[in-house]
Amino acid sequence: MNPILYLLALPVLTDSLLLVQILKEREFFTHRGSLALPATVIVPIRDWDISLESNVKSLLSQDFPPGYQVVYVIDQDQQWLAERLKGLGVEVVTSDFPCRSCSGKIRAQLSGLRRARNQVVVFADSDTFYPPHWLKGMVSRLENYTAVTTFSWPRPIRASLRNVLRAGFWTLGFESQALNGTFLWGGSMAFRRDFLDREVEEELSGEWCDDCTLTRIVKRRGGRIAFLGDVIPINIYDEKDLARWSSRQIVTIVKYSPRGAKAYLVVGGVFSLFLILFLISLNPIFLSPLLLWIIKNLHRSHKLGKESLLPSFASVLGLYFAWIMLILNYRRDKVYWRGREYKL
Repeated sequence: MNPILYLLALPVLTDSLLLVQILKEREFFTHRGSLALPATVIVPIRDWDISLESNVKSLLSQDFPPGYQVVYVIDQDQQWLAERLKGLGVEVVTSDFPCRSCSGKIRAQLSGLRRARNQVVVFADSDTFYPPHWLKGMVSRLENYTAVTTFSWPRPIRASLRNVLRAGFWTLGFESQALNGTFLWGGSMAFRRDFLDREVEEELSGEWCDDCTLTRIVKRRGGRIAFLGDVIPINIYDEKDLARWSSRQIVTIVKYSPRGAKAYLVVGGVFSLFLILFLISLNPIFLSPLLLWIIKNLHRSHKLGKESLLPSFASVLGLYFAWIMLILNYRRDKVYWRGREYKL
């Protein structure tokens, strides 16, 4: 008997696991709450992002009680940016927190935290567009959870190869949330203000990755994270340096989630085996997990309409691209981010 026939059980088993994930993900991602406390949104920013004006407008026009605070935090060497942001109607402060060895983003977050006036603090990203009900959803879930997060969907402004690969890669962020919100995403994190105490500030001040560190603290304190799956922000970009961008994502995962990195080495290896077996046998059963991978992402993002399509189909390319980048960068200890190099 052809030995490949014995391997048919592997895609069948993978298909079954993917189908269970598709069916169960809705309940994983569905959380309810009714908390309605005043909120402060803190947005670190460096340079002028694509579609920044519409991103700012999305934060200023949230379906949330009037009086919520939106604070953009700039670096000291970018005062020109402050004037342009003030012209858009937002509060702007300069990053001045005395970090020991933290990243520029964490320094900005902690600087904004000093100016937060409200009982809930929400961190956002400057390159992201937020739907109108995002802030209400984030705050309301804090009724039953320590922290609330969501994850963005990619929207490249043009269909270049670099943008398509990044779009596919970015969809992998949802995989870390598949077990009931296991990981915070830095572009959408909500906390009660009293959670972000001096101990948290001290720990963050010595770290490079904000969401990785805050995830660790929440879990260490016995807290729970809610993933807001029915609200998807949109990450708008035009990638110019895919190698550096993807390396930064990979190095962060390896440093802060080594078990997750090792697990993905296995996942990528299995899906690479499926592709090899298909090329050898031309049996379409070996491609069925790839088809279900696309369907899974279409299901996650179907409310976005046509914007769901490109990243969902690119998710298969992203799966292989991320696996290759993980192998190439597994022992890397430096990242380049927003014009600065960091050694981890």
